[in-house]
Amino acid sequence: MKTSTKLLLGVSVTAVVGTALAVVVSDKVIKTIKETQNRYKVKKFVNDKLDGSEKLLNIVDDLSDSEIESVVGILSKVKDSRNKISVTGKNVREVTEDVKKHLVDFVESFA
Repeated sequence: MKTSTKLLLGVSVTAVVGTALAVVVSDKVIKTIKETQNRYKVKKFVNDKLDGSEKLLNIVDDLSDSEIESVVGILSKVKDSRNKISVTGKNVREVTEDVKKHLVDFVESFA
């Protein structure tokens, strides 16, 4: 085998291994960043909604990454439910105003 072929083969193998390593490392970095963001979200929730209780913040520090992910999932579902309730609340108000208007029009039609 020629030296140039060996060199080309070596460079190709190195490039493939380097690319695979970069993908694995980047996945780990992305996972670590996401876990850090989730932990920050839970701590922010404790600070904002639960008056920054030191005991709760210590509990958050002791939770595993999967437990933190579960808490973030629960908080997301609560937030989605709250948004649905507020949208429904607006519709109820609008319907109430419409019914009130129709009732007033009906009563005024007899006067």
